[in-house]
Amino acid sequence: MGDVPFTNNSCGQKKGEAVPVGGALNPGDQVQINGSIDLSSCIVGNSNARVFTINLDQQSPILYNYVITVVAEGPHGAFSGWLNLYFTDRTGDRYALGVWKSEKLQHTVAYNSEDPAIVKIEWDS
Repeated sequence: MGDVPFTNNSCGQKKGEAVPVGGALNPGDQVQINGSIDLSSCIVGNSNARVFTINLDQQSPILYNYVITVVAEGPHGAFSGWLNLYFTDRTGDRYALGVWKSEKLQHTVAYNSEDPAIVKIEWDS
């Protein structure tokens, strides 16, 4: 397990997507874009919103077997909206996460899947 390189043509844009190069994001892996696990210059949104890191882990199956952990900061200022993130697994299921709080915090999306590996990350503001 380790860093999984993702590629995209939308770094620094408020709407974009990233896909893995050479293999999906599996449990225990962390997203890497342009050679860095610090995604804050790539996955961005309105009013200084940004994503710092994205990890996928397996957890104790109480309700959900898998969890995507995102360290992110939402838009700054009143009525500045949300930073919306979407994760698609190998089954085609899509999971959404909205970040609105303007502090750097950890956010999670827990889910169950027959094939939990993430094959696409999308964002928009």
